[in-house]
Amino acid sequence: MMSSFHRYSNWLLPAFGFFVLFNLFDLSTTIFALKIGLSESNSALVFLASALGFGLIDFLVLIKSIFIFAAGFLVLIAMVTRNQNVKKAVFVSILGFALIYAVVVVSNFLSILLFV
Repeated sequence: MMSSFHRYSNWLLPAFGFFVLFNLFDLSTTIFALKIGLSESNSALVFLASALGFGLIDFLVLIKSIFIFAAGFLVLIAMVTRNQNVKKAVFVSILGFALIYAVVVVSNFLSILLFV
C-alpha cells in the first residue's frame, strides 16, 4: 500500500501544473476580453492597479506572476518536508485554487462569447 507521503508527493507537481495552466488561461482570456472592450469586474484589482500607478494589463501580469511564484514556493516546501499535514494542505490548496481558476476561465470564455 502506498503511503500518504508518496501519494501527495506524486500529485503536487501535476496540481501545480494545473494551477499554472489555468492561471495563464485566465490571464490570456482576461487580456483578450479587455482588448475587445469588456471591463475587469474585480473592482479591487482595478483600484490597486490605478493607485499603484500600473496599467491594468501590466498589473494583471504582475499579480499572476506573484501567485505562480508563491504557489511554486509552497509546492517546493511541501516536496521537501516530511510533514504530512503540510503536504496535504499545500496539495488541497493548490488544487482548489486551480479549480477556482478553471471556473473563472469558463466564465471569461462565456463573457467573451456573449459579447461578440
